[in-house]
Amino acid sequence: MKERAARLASILIHPAVVMVIAAAIAAGVTDRDTGLVWQALGVAVAAAVVVMVYSALQARSGRWSHIDASRPNERSQLNRFASWALLGLTAVLALIGTDRGIVVAIGLSALIVFAGHLLRGRLKTSLHVAFAAFATCIVWPHPVAFAALLLATLVVAWSRLVLRRHQVSELIVGAVIGLVCGVVFQWVVNAPA
Repeated sequence: MKERAARLASILIHPAVVMVIAAAIAAGVTDRDTGLVWQALGVAVAAAVVVMVYSALQARSGRWSHIDASRPNERSQLNRFASWALLGLTAVLALIGTDRGIVVAIGLSALIVFAGHLLRGRLKTSLHVAFAAFATCIVWPHPVAFAALLLATLVVAWSRLVLRRHQVSELIVGAVIGLVCGVVFQWVVNAPA
């Protein structure tokens, strides 16, 4: 029962899910214009779909044992692909004049994944926790969303331990990376234009 709950939490609080939620809430808080909300949602969903399709194709072709990219070489490939895809998307969004908050969020998402990739020789950074912590910071100052995502961060950290995907140190490193990127996000987005 405990493992089932942990697996469900890990799926529901997946980086793709929390980033889509954070994008919608942050865009809605900063601008009541629904156009920005739809733009933020569209970009977050597109980024998630690209990474998920890549993972599905790798697993389906037999290059990976599972879509989750659990083995070190699979995770390395996924992190390289995702970081470059997100950096490319950041560049395109900046060039076409997309809202600064969206560009910064996608760019920092790339940095989160790249940081996990760089640390791979020392530990398996929890990207689930990193993105949950980052999403928590993105929704600030919306108090209800902030509290809900903070709770979600704790729950996903618990789930990763129960599923034996990470050790406590890997969860802490993920949380620190997410929080640092979240602070940078708030600083850049709230800086005078």
